[in-house]
Amino acid sequence: MEIIIKRKDFIKVLDKVSEVISPKPAINILNGILIETKEEEIFLTATDLENTIRTSIEGKILNKGAILIQGKKLTSLIKQLDDEEIKITTQESQINIHSKNSIYTFIGMNYEEFPKLPKFSGGVTIKLDSLFLKNTIEKSKFCIYPDEPRPHFRGALLEIKNKFFNFVATDTKRLSLIKTQLQQEIQEPVKCLLPYKLLNLLPNILEEGEIEISIGKNQIFFKINNIFLTAQLLEGSQDFPDYEKAIPDEKKIKTAYINKNIFLSTLKRISLFTSERYNKVKFTFSKQKLNLYTNSPEIGEAQEKIIVEYDGDEQAIAFNPEYLLDFLQKAEGEKIIFGFTNDKKPALLKTDKDPGYIYVAMPLKLD
Repeated sequence: MEIIIKRKDFIKVLDKVSEVISPKPAINILNGILIETKEEEIFLTATDLENTIRTSIEGKILNKGAILIQGKKLTSLIKQLDDEEIKITTQESQINIHSKNSIYTFIGMNYEEFPKLPKFSGGVTIKLDSLFLKNTIEKSKFCIYPDEPRPHFRGALLEIKNKFFNFVATDTKRLSLIKTQLQQEIQEPVKCLLPYKLLNLLPNILEEGEIEISIGKNQIFFKINNIFLTAQLLEGSQDFPDYEKAIPDEKKIKTAYINKNIFLSTLKRISLFTSERYNKVKFTFSKQKLNLYTNSPEIGEAQEKIIVEYDGDEQAIAFNPEYLLDFLQKAEGEKIIFGFTNDKKPALLKTDKDPGYIYVAMPLKLD
């Protein structure tokens, strides 16, 4: 094989493809990126057996062929070169990377042993704005505990029903729901679990444009521009809790309206006085006022008051501050809508700008 690729374009695709390579893969062959020529295109593929990324790149094909090369090391090398173009040639089992003044030689792996591309068939297909999906993942991924013993909590639920796309993540102590209406008709409802690793991979390949998603029984397939990602789904979607029952009824809760930036900066300061052992902040809502207080024997105590829009009875409620900070740092808009019933039932948080993003957090004991 003999090909010439622009370094800038090469780095872009290597960054996306190499993300799927595990730091310590089960078998050595999974360290590799498959580079092959087919007709007039150059394709790059990597897999960890559960997730497979494939994309193409423009370049000059002087001699066709295929190679399997150490993916992470190739990516690191190309980033450290400063040539405009990179030439790749092969000689028996050797793979040569040519720059202007240097030649780097890798020992190639047997590309014929590289896992075959997974075949995807059937399923429901939808189209979404790619950046919306990226934003959705970032607003919900923090609610997942990937080491949770129960498999149905180790990923995010994707559910499509009644023309609505619902994306849900929970660790049972907090829950994130992003909801949007689809433009196209869906013939049958969908309910599947996306693994945590997939949620880490997806944002890296999502670019401006439209993404096509096809959902099968055990697999999900993503296509954006010339990038293809196929992934295994988690089992257990039928065991995922009824998330709609976990969301407080807005007609039955007390509601406070809080400036997001003031709330965020105040809570960041208060949380400096919490520790792993004493990780609780008490919130006391009263007429047009919110008092935040924490006391840690290891560090000290902190108290601040901020003005809020609230006309209800006085109510104290305590939270792990990290649970609220995670939401506030992702939320868009100027005003937080903070709904609660009492100190024992879950609280509901939204923003004035993004009504489709709902966050639920369980309180801690006040004692």
